[in-house]
Amino acid sequence: MEITATTLPPHKYYPYTEVEFLELKEIVSKITTHIPNDRMGWVWENYRMISGDGAPQPCSCGSASGHWIKAVSVIKDFVNKVEANG
Repeated sequence: MEITATTLPPHKYYPYTEVEFLELKEIVSKITTHIPNDRMGWVWENYRMISGDGAPQPCSCGSASGHWIKAVSVIKDFVNKVEANG
């Protein structure tokens, strides 16, 4: 008998567990116009995990604001899509 690997569809929170997703949702919902300095690494790592972007973390200066706006938008869009798909 031949054993073959099957590919299971990712669960709805992929690449997160449900607990991690709920934490992601809670933290990102508090980010509006300012990312706290102690959350910048967290935001960037979650952005990279969701988007697959391998770019290094940008600086926190104003000239990098476009990168940070994109990162937060990607995370918030991910949260909204997961919630919309129930």
